[in-house]
Amino acid sequence: MPVSLGNEAGAWEWDVANDRLRADEYVHQILWASTRQRSEGGTLAEFAACIHPDDRDAVIKRMKTNASEGAAFIAEFRVCSAEGDMRWVLARGRYELDEAGRPLRGRGILIDITGASLSENQYGQRIEEPQACHPLERAADHCLSAREAILEADQPFLLKLADILLLELGRCLGRLVKTERDRRMN
Repeated sequence: MPVSLGNEAGAWEWDVANDRLRADEYVHQILWASTRQRSEGGTLAEFAACIHPDDRDAVIKRMKTNASEGAAFIAEFRVCSAEGDMRWVLARGRYELDEAGRPLRGRGILIDITGASLSENQYGQRIEEPQACHPLERAADHCLSAREAILEADQPFLLKLADILLLELGRCLGRLVKTERDRRMN
């Protein structure tokens, strides 16, 4: 489970071709109470059911669009936890295409930003993608790959360090998006 640093973070992976969304224990705690979903993962429809109804269509549309393009994904939205609590999350990830250009998989992080320093009235607004070539985007991609390898190697301490780095990268990317949004509004 990712280390707690005030805000929480977890990792997810979506096997697009087989419609199977898998996640670490933290993401499962937020989204799914079902034992089957915890062991086998869930479908995109099951994930969508956890998203607040006012945010659901936009988030799922963006996920599908970005998956079909093999693009980066970043979105701020509300989820209803397995316990019934509403949480604000920042999801960040990247999708890969297969050799034929079809969506293969996506992987990323989910950060609980409930109570973060952004004002409540800014939550739920559409987040624009940070520039694709931004150095923090590349760092997050590499860190996600490193986290996957560390998980396979069963190295709990290194996994916590990777989670800390992903959390900080997510916070920085979130600030980058907020700065860009504020710049456009002025």
